[in-house]
Amino acid sequence: MRIIQLIIITLILGIIPLKAQKLGYINDSDGYTNLRIEPFENSNIISIITNGQEFRFYPNPNNDWWRVDYNFRTGYMHKSRIKDYNKVKVEISRFLKDFYLSDRDNAELSEGNNEKLFFLIQDYPLASLTAFCEQPQNIQSFLIAELESPIHDLIDLQLIYSRLISLKSPTSKLNKITDALKIAANNLGMNLITSLVFDYNIPDYNRPDKHPTISNKYFPSQLEGHLITFYLNHPKINTYAKMFYQGQFAVSDDTLTFGFLDSLLTSNIETKAFYLHVFNSVLEVADGALSESIGSECRAYLEKFPCDFIKIKNSILYAHNYQKWIDYAAYEYYFEEKPILTINESIDSIKSNIPSLCANQTEELENIRTKLIEYINNNK
Repeated sequence: MRIIQLIIITLILGIIPLKAQKLGYINDSDGYTNLRIEPFENSNIISIITNGQEFRFYPNPNNDWWRVDYNFRTGYMHKSRIKDYNKVKVEISRFLKDFYLSDRDNAELSEGNNEKLFFLIQDYPLASLTAFCEQPQNIQSFLIAELESPIHDLIDLQLIYSRLISLKSPTSKLNKITDALKIAANNLGMNLITSLVFDYNIPDYNRPDKHPTISNKYFPSQLEGHLITFYLNHPKINTYAKMFYQGQFAVSDDTLTFGFLDSLLTSNIETKAFYLHVFNSVLEVADGALSESIGSECRAYLEKFPCDFIKIKNSILYAHNYQKWIDYAAYEYYFEEKPILTINESIDSIKSNIPSLCANQTEELENIRTKLIEYINNNK
């Protein structure tokens, strides 16, 4: 009898979370919220969830911190940071009907509603798409016409488009909305690109739930004066680099990882700070074959951006890894036929340009030369 009771209790406990789980969005004016490993404020962050991304949550009347399942990670989020998907969808559906029935001769009201329509789709893509599909044909046609004619060019059509095409469970009418966005973009002289904000079909060796030790551990809220959402929403930043930052991608010696690591060498002033951070974070956790492969990027970074390389020494975010950067670069020089000669030639070449690039750094460059050569001599 006791065994039967235990079985029943186990079954009940297994069923309750499934019944209790709900779909949600974040509720945060910063545009992102932290997912923590334990249910309290100072617990370690394991993932970042941005506006527009859905997750499963489990309401708990006995605790302010609720369990959240976000794609490949499970953690906790304060209940004040969570919006119920169903409530959001109801509100959007009500707005769509009200917009259709509103006074279209009222220019100010119509413009405000047009702008709100785009922002709702941007922040709640799945809920907006579902609410759209539930409308009668006449309202759908009206909304499509509105989406083809954004009220101003400050609406981020690319971000909205990227979030829609990245939906895990899109409906059959997704193309109606995305086609309308393409028309709107074309009218503004833009071309929307296929830039996913998330890929749900990554290989097992890239899944952070299976390989947490080679996932991101550092989640700064800003880089170079930009909120992190500036980078996470940027269409020209690699999808998997964003996922790695979000704690949703484990690095490996594979094409997906190398596809963003070499972006360390980008000259794009809008994206280079993010790629530097991602590379430094990978450097922190890399092991095995991956750690053997990233030396070429460290060496190339030193030779292409010597002043930026030297800045790492005093960086609040990266200084603790400065010696690692040098060692990885040295490892790459190590395989030259005459490594010390190659080091000296490289440093001399860099040194000739240092005065025009970053004055007063010649001494530190000599320090790097010394450490590179020490590495070679210590590993003969």
